[in-house]
Amino acid sequence: GAPDGKPGGMPPAFEKLGKVYQGVYMNANVTNLANQTMLIYVPAAYLKTDASGEVVGVDHDARVGRYTADTAPIVYLNECGGWRSSSPRAVDTSFIEKGMVYVTAGARSRDAVDENGLHTGKMPMPVVDLKSGVMALRANAAVIPGDKERIVSVGTSGGGQMSSILGASGDMREYLPYLYEAGAVGVTKEADGSYRSAWPDHIYAAQMYCPIADIENADLAYAWWWFDLADKGGVYKGKLTAFERRLQELEADAFVAYLNGLSLTKNGAPLTLDGLRSGSYYDAVLQNVSDALNAMVRSGGVEPETAYPDASAWLAKNADGSYRVTDMAGFMVGTGLSAKRNKAIPGFDAMDKSAENDAFGAPEEDKVHFSKGVARILSAHYDELSRLDGFDAALVDRYIEEAFSGEGADSIERQANFVNATEILLGANGLAPVHPAKYWRHRSGTADQHTSFSVGYNLCLAAAARGLDADYHLVWDMEHGSREGTSTGTFIDWIQSICP
Repeated sequence: GAPDGKPGGMPPAFEKLGKVYQGVYMNANVTNLANQTMLIYVPAAYLKTDASGEVVGVDHDARVGRYTADTAPIVYLNECGGWRSSSPRAVDTSFIEKGMVYVTAGARSRDAVDENGLHTGKMPMPVVDLKSGVMALRANAAVIPGDKERIVSVGTSGGGQMSSILGASGDMREYLPYLYEAGAVGVTKEADGSYRSAWPDHIYAAQMYCPIADIENADLAYAWWWFDLADKGGVYKGKLTAFERRLQELEADAFVAYLNGLSLTKNGAPLTLDGLRSGSYYDAVLQNVSDALNAMVRSGGVEPETAYPDASAWLAKNADGSYRVTDMAGFMVGTGLSAKRNKAIPGFDAMDKSAENDAFGAPEEDKVHFSKGVARILSAHYDELSRLDGFDAALVDRYIEEAFSGEGADSIERQANFVNATEILLGANGLAPVHPAKYWRHRSGTADQHTSFSVGYNLCLAAAARGLDADYHLVWDMEHGSREGTSTGTFIDWIQSICP
């Protein structure tokens, strides 16, 4: 059964709508039971039952909405928010009502520890567990309804990141040793040391809500987003030392170089930065924010003149009545976002290791530094930074050693590369996509204080560059989460559009 003996908080009325498969394990080598099972919710019409209600087979002719047991898309949810472990959750019955199969999948992540105190969820284990679940669905295709070639992954925040990796890394052989060690169904090790898999792990589509992705460069992206707000309320917990202020400026500069090195394009035209707040990429990001506002205006969700009466410094009205956001800092101050900063400098690979630092390193290591980009800045500007208030030599030295030059630095970098969907899609770091998801959908809010607008945008640009279908939008005034409303469509409508 489920880890607590209950079907994931199943609503009392669900029995009238569907059935639930419990006790389905992601993989065989169980270290954290609560994170290595999944719950599979199926519309009742797709299953044949006897007089006692027991399932005795699949009804291939039954139809719910536009789907049958053989054509129904499978929604594959992970709850790895905060880059933390996922465990099976209750069903969202709106998907069942549309005839979709709904899976809530477990996964070990940075907070998973076994009985011996070893960290069992170090990267890329969350992705390995989620891949194992996909393979288990295919291995049991005869008894689990749903089209196994139309699996649609979805997650929010860290879960959005995991969804992006599932989408980018389908059937990559580099994952097979990890899948073998985890005990994924059908993965074997041959006499010559190679690995084989009886079941593919690719998915059809990836939905990402506010993905905390490209984690190794996320601090550079965040600094670029906030660098000019230090004197306008854009500080973390009310303070910013001289060391943090200068480090933020240097990180922002490094982001420009990193962004330009990605060679991103839109409709064939290069997207670049020729300064911190200039260039075609900056213009495109402002257009994304403008598009979010105009979509919300069209849906009746906001009246800009009323909501932002003093917005002349950052908001203009076009001749056709639409609106144009003209300045990032002005927008962030004018909408109140600048007062809600969520991250320190650095904030993802935090100086005190209080953030995602336990996601990397060896199982016996608690927390390590992983951002080579930040470490390079600390090393290259050591003398300058060391003279500033707030500089802590012990912390800085440790940061440089672990992320940049230490004994385990190469292994940590490999872990980060394995969970960087943007760079995999672009073919960086010696990793190239094999069978990436055909469809990608991103939604983050313009009031999301957790991660730079650039992160999800770059991910979708990378998918588009690969020739994949990428639906990218910001949602006006949505904070960090998945409460997207309807101004830019809905997740269910998107699934139905790609699964007719």
